[in-house]
Amino acid sequence: MMKLKYTKAVVIVHGKSEKQICQYIKSKLRLKIEIYSDKNGEKAIQITSLKNTLNNKIFKSFRNFINVYEDIELIDNKTISDDFKIFIIMDTDDCTDKEKNDFMNGNMFKNHWAYKYIVPIYNIPNLEPVLVNANIPFQKKGEKRKKEYIKIFPTDLKYEKSDSVQIEELYNLLKKQKDTNLDIFLKFCLDQAD
Repeated sequence: MMKLKYTKAVVIVHGKSEKQICQYIKSKLRLKIEIYSDKNGEKAIQITSLKNTLNNKIFKSFRNFINVYEDIELIDNKTISDDFKIFIIMDTDDCTDKEKNDFMNGNMFKNHWAYKYIVPIYNIPNLEPVLVNANIPFQKKGEKRKKEYIKIFPTDLKYEKSDSVQIEELYNLLKKQKDTNLDIFLKFCLDQAD
């Protein structure tokens, strides 16, 4: 009997760069994850607007959520598998210190039905300095008048390496950084690909 492939995670992304990274990982590791962004990543989701996102039609209630993401593993009709995660990848440069701390420690989500599934992923102050500090090569894409976004793959521009090796290298570089916990998301994805 063939085992069903359930959606393992939903990832809410800050903007276009985070969306691009998640799409690459999803595609190259062949993961069953969903990526949620505002206007295809063109409009940034800020920590200050996360409550609006989590109260929209999709995330407002358990029932709405599983109606949109129908292939999430349910233990019964009221409980999602404990292995499922909702990752929220945010920059922290657009909010107060209290909002940043409430996001990072999860207090911001305490009254939401999905609290136990939410994993806050932060980049302090934002993705670009995190990548610079980790010595991860990246390119900026986009016209000067349009919003730029960051392209980091391939992570090794000199040598051809497999996609999973590049993602693992990125994970190893980021897990040494104190200004991000993006490595938690990457580890989850690498584990799901095994």
